[in-house]
Amino acid sequence: MNRILVRSTPSPAEHITPRQAWEMNAFHNNTGNVAFPYGIFRNLSGEQTQVESDWYGARLPDADAVNENYSMYILPMANDMGAHFAGEMRRLTSFIKQLEIPVVVIGIGGAFSIDEKFDSSFTFDRTVKDFIKAVLDRSASVGLRGEISGRYLKHLGFQEGRHFEVIGDPTLYDLGPELSIRDVPDLTDAKITYNMTPKAPQSALQFLTKIAATYTSSVYIPQDIGEFCKYYYGTIDPNANMARETVPNFPKTLTDTPYATGRIKFFFDFISWVNYMAEQDFSIGTRIHGNIIPTYAGIPSLTLAYGSRLKELAEYHNLPHLDASAINPDADLSDLVSKFDFNSPKNVHESNFEHFTSFLDKNGLKHHYKDTERSHLPFDNATNGIKQQNLIPITAVTDPDQIQARVAEGFEILQHKIVSQKTRLDRLKNEVIERRAEMKSVQSIVKTW
Repeated sequence: MNRILVRSTPSPAEHITPRQAWEMNAFHNNTGNVAFPYGIFRNLSGEQTQVESDWYGARLPDADAVNENYSMYILPMANDMGAHFAGEMRRLTSFIKQLEIPVVVIGIGGAFSIDEKFDSSFTFDRTVKDFIKAVLDRSASVGLRGEISGRYLKHLGFQEGRHFEVIGDPTLYDLGPELSIRDVPDLTDAKITYNMTPKAPQSALQFLTKIAATYTSSVYIPQDIGEFCKYYYGTIDPNANMARETVPNFPKTLTDTPYATGRIKFFFDFISWVNYMAEQDFSIGTRIHGNIIPTYAGIPSLTLAYGSRLKELAEYHNLPHLDASAINPDADLSDLVSKFDFNSPKNVHESNFEHFTSFLDKNGLKHHYKDTERSHLPFDNATNGIKQQNLIPITAVTDPDQIQARVAEGFEILQHKIVSQKTRLDRLKNEVIERRAEMKSVQSIVKTW
């Protein structure tokens, strides 16, 4: 049996509990990360090939075990070229250098401003360059999410076509070469879903908040694990981004409209998410996978883009999008929607698909992306037995025993996280004290000189 290891969220064939999701951070802070690995698992698995997840490193064997038991290590990555990921990228680089098997990066991007010129250096340049070189020593080329990331690698001295190729996001390619999108209905009584990020411009957040109030059947789709612990356990994750708790026009308390009304839905797996979106009419928001998944389900979506990670994917896949900072908070949604062609992704999908599969072929990956029968692949047998989860928000639970059980479990996890956080802070404090003592020693020597 040929075994392939993937750096990703848990395999779609694995069941994950709310406790595991929060304790192990199995979704790497964002459940949108279930989107792009899904097709990788589904299309690389076969009768003689088993694809396994390392749970974003939580279940990663040591390098010797990977060399011995796996034939390839695949990394379907996100917007990981940036200061926020530098420490983890250095760890990954060190690990990859110990591997003797092929390593393929499928879809890495950067976190840059929407109009970045790349005319100066970044603090993480050396880290990214070392990572890309380590991967290229074990693969034919690196797959990038978009053109902006390509300009950054050119800035570092890498060449398109030789060192990297822009392949977009792998999510939609699981559909094969054809993409189908329904027409936008009358939005008055439509089933609308919306998604939000706390870093988005306030004009966009105000506009999306108004949707919740105006369209009483609209449903909020959060993705952050920091939102999940509030959604499911009714508490705050001390390790999450606390800035979210101070952002105006963002759902952050259990009394805010989505939580208070129960018009909020959280997903752990791609299949459940897609099946839910297939029953909706329209999607809008500031999360790229919050809109790519509806597109996969055949639902028209509008992306309010800010930063390079949204813009480059929206442009590459021709997703309907606009600058999030340019939207009028008081704009009418129907008027806004009338300005876009929601079939535009279909115009580029087939050519993007062909380029993506060519990239896989070049890197020696055997796959099912071009199988004529797409409705059932070998991997689907493994996912048929997985029970799709219906994660109900704690504000919608009516059984007191269930509420008590959730609160108790949440408190137990929270207690452990706070203790671990305190331990880390104490360790950092001691390191600072040690460094200060070393600095004083060096300064005294300098003075003596």
